[in-house]
Amino acid sequence: MKRIFQLLMVILTGAVIFSSCEDLTKPDDSLDKIVFPETQISYNRHVQPVFNIACATSGCHDVQTKAGDLDLTDHFSTLYSKSGVVVPHDTSLSRIIWSIEGRPGSAPMPPQRSLNMNQIRGFKQWIMEGATDTIP
Repeated sequence: MKRIFQLLMVILTGAVIFSSCEDLTKPDDSLDKIVFPETQISYNRHVQPVFNIACATSGCHDVQTKAGDLDLTDHFSTLYSKSGVVVPHDTSLSRIIWSIEGRPGSAPMPPQRSLNMNQIRGFKQWIMEGATDTIP
């Protein structure tokens, strides 16, 4: 029973973190131009550009707004502004994966459009590689 309660708390926390985002950006095709390689994901070349276009914008997860107390404007903030959003080496506990996959109990992010399969796989690979800011 205690384990079920803990799981529900994690799900509800994730829903609060990501549901408070208000996307004020206009979708464009620049997000589709970001292609992740199979391995050796670069935070600066792949992850942060996705955040810059779809997440770390005014009214959402930028340094001023911090929707859900989450700042996605740089590597340090991505990992440490909100506990459990990114859990290095563990995609099953990383709430950012729950949101970009649109799992039940998590607000789908980004709200205006979904990431493509290559980008979702790339985020997972980056986390599995340790979620570093350098290529492993």
